[in-house]
Amino acid sequence: MVKLTLITGEGRGKTSTALGHIYLERQKEKEILVAQFLKTGKNCGECKFLEKDNKIRWFCFGKEEFYHSEKQQEEYRDILNEGVEELKSELMKSKTDILLLDELGLALAYDLVKWEDLSVIINRVKEEVIITGRKIPEEIKDKADKIINIDEIKHPFSRGITARRGIDY
Repeated sequence: MVKLTLITGEGRGKTSTALGHIYLERQKEKEILVAQFLKTGKNCGECKFLEKDNKIRWFCFGKEEFYHSEKQQEEYRDILNEGVEELKSELMKSKTDILLLDELGLALAYDLVKWEDLSVIINRVKEEVIITGRKIPEEIKDKADKIINIDEIKHPFSRGITARRGIDY
């Protein structure tokens, strides 16, 4: 049975935590697929890591402008659902041990993707599905085997110190 791990909370570092896990699994020669929702794969710290490792299959479904308004809902829903179809196709043709669905929590919370549409994807994974993001719906939390909650206690950003490329993004 596939293990479901959620990495959620209001703090920064959910994607970094998930990628740390991916890095460790990669050392064991696992087949890994990373899908980033609401991201473009440009101008981010994790992009360099994912671009350099040709053994990790990496997909991004989003736009440069982050989702922040119901006015964008239909456009984003179309983008993300095309992404889900692309993932289904990829998982049908290739073995996947570990699947990271980065920022899926927000996509689910904002009703941009339906959990039911992801069942085919999740059922094709051999070992673990990792979902990151704020606002992961309670019905998904009920299905989880492990939940990691990242809270922010103190961060330089809240004092006006800007993010550092390659470290904070």
